[in-house]
Amino acid sequence: MKPMTDLYESIDAVPLDEWGEVCRTTPSCFLQPEFLRAMERTLPDPARMLHAVIRAPDGKPAACASLCLYPVDLLSLASPTIRDKVTWLRNLLPSLTQVKILMCGLPFSAGQSHLAFAPRADRPRTLEQLDLLLRQLARREGARLIVFKEFSEQERSDMDGLLRQGYVRADSPPMYELEKPFADFEEYTAALKAHYRTNIKRAQRKFTTAGCRFVRLTSLHDIQRAYTLEVHRLYEAVVAKSDTRLEVLSHHFFLELLRQLPGRLALTVAYREGHLIGFTWELVDGPVYHFLFMGVDYSQSAETNLYFNLVYQAMDHAFQSGARVVHVGQTADAFKSLLGCTGNRRYLYGRGVGPTFSWILRRASGLLFPPRADLAPHDVFKAEVVARGPKQLRAMGRLP
Repeated sequence: MKPMTDLYESIDAVPLDEWGEVCRTTPSCFLQPEFLRAMERTLPDPARMLHAVIRAPDGKPAACASLCLYPVDLLSLASPTIRDKVTWLRNLLPSLTQVKILMCGLPFSAGQSHLAFAPRADRPRTLEQLDLLLRQLARREGARLIVFKEFSEQERSDMDGLLRQGYVRADSPPMYELEKPFADFEEYTAALKAHYRTNIKRAQRKFTTAGCRFVRLTSLHDIQRAYTLEVHRLYEAVVAKSDTRLEVLSHHFFLELLRQLPGRLALTVAYREGHLIGFTWELVDGPVYHFLFMGVDYSQSAETNLYFNLVYQAMDHAFQSGARVVHVGQTADAFKSLLGCTGNRRYLYGRGVGPTFSWILRRASGLLFPPRADLAPHDVFKAEVVARGPKQLRAMGRLP
């Protein structure tokens, strides 16, 4: 029997029993229909999503993938140094930087892919089928680039098969993770060496002295009331300062995601004398706790150390949730390394559609997406914490 690929215009049209069977091998809330439905319902025009089920010769699903046709400014994906050097190109030939791309993945930057393989799938063959589908779809839709995003070091051996199909591999920002299971932020700070603990305490005092406080919101009603369009602009301000800017998610998206994933999202807000000055969106995904996005009133940052304190507060919630792994996001590399986080590499794969963009991507990929240096975590924890771990020290009464 000839292998097939089925393409669907909506996640609600996909055979969800097959989708769920494949995606259970790669458990992630970002592959769940509820998350995908929230994205579908709130994508800005002219972007649109599609979903593919790639089948083995016996007709059984071998892989599932969410795809997106999305207009993007290529220079927004490049490093700030490169972007500043070639802004003349955007002015001279805007059609070369403003392009439609076809992604295996979504315009949602949380270090995740949207491709899952069935346990016994022939991965090289399945990836070839998916590549063929994307090339046909890109030509039909007028997309200039095809991009697979974002894949971990463990997935690289499979995904490197795309290099034989004319793709180039590029570094994406690493995902920073903390795996030590502390009971709460107080226990975490007690596990730090004195210098790092002192810096955190100083930042926390600055926040409190400035008259600030945190409120954690978990109910749909409370979050809807707090998360106004004005508050959403604080998120837009953070995106505007980011080194790479693939997407700007809408106010509507966050509220739709809240409705689709009830009880799994929380909004932590920071107030200063009754005025909301910052927030973090947080998501519980089984054993993984995600810091999704944040908003910051930068006019308040210097007096409150707002960014740092938002992260500290979110870490406290993550520890208390019982999560085994805390995903702290893909930006602010130096700060997250100082927290003791490990940066796990992420990769994307791209190819041009047609000779012009194929040539540009082959010649300029290293310039637009230069390799990222590994940033090892700082040696922030006491020697006994590294040797024994927080759980054993807690049992011995060596941590509060």
